[in-house]
Amino acid sequence: MSQNHNIGNAAEDLIKEQFELEPSLEQVVWIDSDKTTEIRLLEINPETPATGSVLAFYFPPYEEFLYATHIAEIRPEEWQKILRHEIPLPEGWTLDNYKVYSREMVTV
Repeated sequence: MSQNHNIGNAAEDLIKEQFELEPSLEQVVWIDSDKTTEIRLLEINPETPATGSVLAFYFPPYEEFLYATHIAEIRPEEWQKILRHEIPLPEGWTLDNYKVYSREMVTV
């Protein structure tokens, strides 16, 4: 439980930072899984070019941030297609446990 709690705090800190860095970001989806120790984020940004797929970029852990991270930027309509299973998530990702964050949730 301790490790999951720590990864949750780290994910929320990273999400807050992403909102601070990207003014056009509308939402961030944290795909949480008990089966992984990496942070998986979908950033919903209307200024991102539509690709019809989810391409996640990998960021390895480092001294100040101990968790490997995968971040994919998608458009709002692509998020809706993911929810309808019209666009697949990367292999190993699932919507079994996810949380959607808005700018208002993290900047209060």
